[in-house]
Amino acid sequence: MLSVLLAQQPSYAVSLCDGVDTQLTKQRKSDYAKLIAASLGSKVKPSKVRVENFMQSGTWTVIYADVPIADPGYFFFDASTGKPNFKDVWGGMADKSEMPDLIKWARKLGANPKIASCFADTATG
Repeated sequence: MLSVLLAQQPSYAVSLCDGVDTQLTKQRKSDYAKLIAASLGSKVKPSKVRVENFMQSGTWTVIYADVPIADPGYFFFDASTGKPNFKDVWGGMADKSEMPDLIKWARKLGANPKIASCFADTATG
């Protein structure tokens, strides 16, 4: 009976980031290092920002980056005006039980459901 149940399960897991662009290119690293540095004021040079993760859906982009003046964080940008505008940063640790709270937080910023879910899944992974 167990073999029948296992055979009915899909051979892959559906990710909450399916359909989200997660390709971190050299250009994106450079562009977002500059935007993150600018969001921190004149305290940090772009060369000191280490971009580690990229998520983009619609006009929203979430970047996980390590900066020299704080713990790593998820930086939220909205480009609905034509250029990426910094909205907020989330940092810390979270477990899977906190996913609904993270999604709610991202949605309050205005993030679309897809990027909010991908962020929450990644941050709790």
